[in-house]
Amino acid sequence: MKKNTRKQILGCSTAVIFMAALWIGGCGGSQKPEIEVALWNLNLHDGFYADYMEAVDRQVPDVKIHWVKGESALGYYQELAEEGNLPDIITARRFSMKGALELNPYLMKLTGSELTSSYYDIYLENYKTSEGEVFWLPMAGTVDGIIANRALFEEYQIPIPLDFEGFVFACQEFERYGIRAYSLDFSADYNSMHFLQGMGIESLCSVDGIAWRKEYEEGRTDQLDSAVWMPAFEKMEKLIRQGVLKPEMINYEDSFAYDDFAEGRQAMTNISSESISRLLPGMDLKILPYFGEKQNFLLTYPIFNVAVSKKVEESEKKEEAAWKVLSAMASEETQKLLNKHTDGLVPYQRDISFEYTGSMNMVQNYLETNSTYVRLATDEFFTASRDTVVKMLEEELPASIALDLMNENLRQLQEK
Repeated sequence: MKKNTRKQILGCSTAVIFMAALWIGGCGGSQKPEIEVALWNLNLHDGFYADYMEAVDRQVPDVKIHWVKGESALGYYQELAEEGNLPDIITARRFSMKGALELNPYLMKLTGSELTSSYYDIYLENYKTSEGEVFWLPMAGTVDGIIANRALFEEYQIPIPLDFEGFVFACQEFERYGIRAYSLDFSADYNSMHFLQGMGIESLCSVDGIAWRKEYEEGRTDQLDSAVWMPAFEKMEKLIRQGVLKPEMINYEDSFAYDDFAEGRQAMTNISSESISRLLPGMDLKILPYFGEKQNFLLTYPIFNVAVSKKVEESEKKEEAAWKVLSAMASEETQKLLNKHTDGLVPYQRDISFEYTGSMNMVQNYLETNSTYVRLATDEFFTASRDTVVKMLEEELPASIALDLMNENLRQLQEK
């Protein structure tokens, strides 16, 4: 009898020890919910995202984040989604609502959340579907525009442009002195797209422009509205005919333009605010808006855009973890860390603000008057803009012919 009791006690003790070991192991770090985040470019340049990722990790100590390399374009994530391999959180640089239409069914709705509600309506409107749903959110945005070398303007006593006519005048004056006034590599699709939209920025920000963009982003049209877009092409035609934009710019790489700019051989060029200090350190610069007839605007676009896989909703614990990580990615601390590595970003959220100095000291005025425009960046718009602008430069096309060509390019790309 005693022998059996001893066996029972030993058996019970072994079971207790075994269960305790399981409990101890289960309470270790491996039980943290795990979230995989695909960051669009882990190799952008040293330090840019390192602090950012560390800050996100620090804000969610109860979540294990796996940072993996993503891609800039949405097509990469579309393939992963169709294969069932979409990461929990994804980021993209080249984003458009139209491009995201097929990907949205694989994503979690962010509509009505506290985080989504923190965004200014003027920016959030660009992220709403026709049903008013939100699947994507932007991080802070870079400002992309023309910069002027103050020292060169002062040396030749030429006024820094305050309007479109002033820009044309400055270009002509510098050319008269044998100084290259302006250059941009129009063979780069993003340069052509930004410049073309910049030329029509006032019209694109009008009621008709906003309505056209909504139709285009929702896939209800693949053609430009001539009334909205003609001003952009008319300005392009004028700049070409007056010798401001030239065919030799088509393949004149930006790196060469930056060298000429830094060494005083060129007065103006284009650059984004995330790259000024890195590529043109120590220079006294002024960033110019894109000029309209009555109002000037800044062209901006997010450092990246972020979305959450719908699969996280299969586990309440994982969904909660995904929200924590997403909130940390968009927090004031992390946005300011991104801003620290630039000359100034545009905050798209109400409770976040940045200080602007140097070349960016005029940005606050544009934010306060809602004079900002977020680029339209579908894949076909990148390509069609480049092909159209290059043709305009090569053949000096009139505005009406160029607009028709752009529509034809968009139509052909849409059919592919």
